[in-house]
Amino acid sequence: MPLFVYHEDTSSLIAKDEVELSRKESHHLFVLRVHEGACVITFDGLGNTRQGILKWKSCNAFVQFTKSVERCQILLPSISLVQVLPNEPATFESVLKKSCELGVHAIYPVLGERTEPKRWTQNVWHCKRARFQRILIDACKQAKNPILPTLGGEIHTLHNIPWASFNQCFYGSLSPSISIQKLTLDATAKSIVCVVGPEGGFAPEEEKLLAMHAQPMRLSSYVLRVETATVSALACLRNLYTYVHI
Repeated sequence: MPLFVYHEDTSSLIAKDEVELSRKESHHLFVLRVHEGACVITFDGLGNTRQGILKWKSCNAFVQFTKSVERCQILLPSISLVQVLPNEPATFESVLKKSCELGVHAIYPVLGERTEPKRWTQNVWHCKRARFQRILIDACKQAKNPILPTLGGEIHTLHNIPWASFNQCFYGSLSPSISIQKLTLDATAKSIVCVVGPEGGFAPEEEKLLAMHAQPMRLSSYVLRVETATVSALACLRNLYTYVHI
């Protein structure tokens, strides 16, 4: 399958016969030793893709389009992730990568009661956000996912998540009596949200708040790592809703 390359300017992707890629994209293709004339697919992160061939001018990469723009169909229901931030940024980076592979629509970072606040101040978040955005772009390219998840611009709390904007809400729970099979699914839902906790799970007050807005679900008989819980929850919900819509 052709390589995916990112170009954020939708208007030029649609209207022009050729576009110049960013320095980062050009450098990445150069490191990969992608030769001139190679077939590539350019995407804008909004679901628009366009096939073309790669051209080199000095060290700058260009794509000369050979086909018209295609619009990717968005998977329904759209799944958003509310991720209570783990203490290690590397764990959150892993969550970002897996979220792209599983077609997450939006990611809301949340500072939880069991998250170390010094690790995730707003200043730290703004300093790291560009790196996180790049990780999302690279993960989309690797997964051949043309829709880039929206990453929250700031750190949220569970209180200010827009719960009412989702048709259904779920959260990971350690309660032994809550199983996936007991979930109530709405076949007409177009948007759902899944909340995943940090190391050690949710604090009692957070559990009370979540129970007001969302259904609990037990993902495993065992306690899962943050990144494992995220993958399990997203994959389960995607498969369950696919089954409901058949």
